[in-house]
Amino acid sequence: MARCPNCNYRLRLIDVKAECPVCKVNIPNFNWEGRLEEDAVKADSAWASFRRKTGSFKNALFGNKFRIARFVLTFAPLLFLLFPMFGVTDALPFSDGTQSVSMLSLILSIVNGKLDIGSMLGFISFEKSGTAFLLLYLSVAFVVMSIVFGVLNFFVLLISGIGYHAKGNIALCALSVGCTVAAIGCVIASSVMMKAAIPDVVSVKLSYALFIALVLFTVNLIMNVVARKQFVPEQAQYRESAIAELQKKLGEAE
Repeated sequence: MARCPNCNYRLRLIDVKAECPVCKVNIPNFNWEGRLEEDAVKADSAWASFRRKTGSFKNALFGNKFRIARFVLTFAPLLFLLFPMFGVTDALPFSDGTQSVSMLSLILSIVNGKLDIGSMLGFISFEKSGTAFLLLYLSVAFVVMSIVFGVLNFFVLLISGIGYHAKGNIALCALSVGCTVAAIGCVIASSVMMKAAIPDVVSVKLSYALFIALVLFTVNLIMNVVARKQFVPEQAQYRESAIAELQKKLGEAE
């Protein structure tokens, strides 16, 4: 139950009047000037905290030319992953011959119903070329994972900018690099196996886009490592500011 702020009397359910039944003080208006001043202090503290966080956010993302370039290049690998990952040439009846395969073309083919996923997965069961097709499909899966990690990197970049952090961005960029390397390796291995198993039927050729995406992901990784080193003194200053603000709040509360 609530208590009277003046005499600490425990109020009962039947005490519905504004005045305390013991000391007769008006409870809602008790020490209203002090409470108003306290609210003003809390508002000032909240505003200072907000300005500190927004200031660190802007500085971490756009504080200098290097950080602006780091922010812009976060999107670059994702754009190149929409370019052809590999080209497929086949001599099958009713086929278009050579086709360039990108994530965008795959999505459009699935949406338009031109690509039968069940039939495509059935190629894995082929005795001679099954492993080659499996590696080709794995390359697509690795590209999808690199895109997912790249998108997550952007959102983590926004969140981590508040406290001058970059470990999450380094980890995500490293995963994107690893997935892109795995995708390139799978396409190359698939191409070699298809040449050995079905050279006159299907052939696969690796596209330049994956190499460009790999370079850009690597650049992002290096830039985040450098940014983390730059953040060390600013992160310490940010923590000191947060501790000082907390101590100020505790002192005002006492």
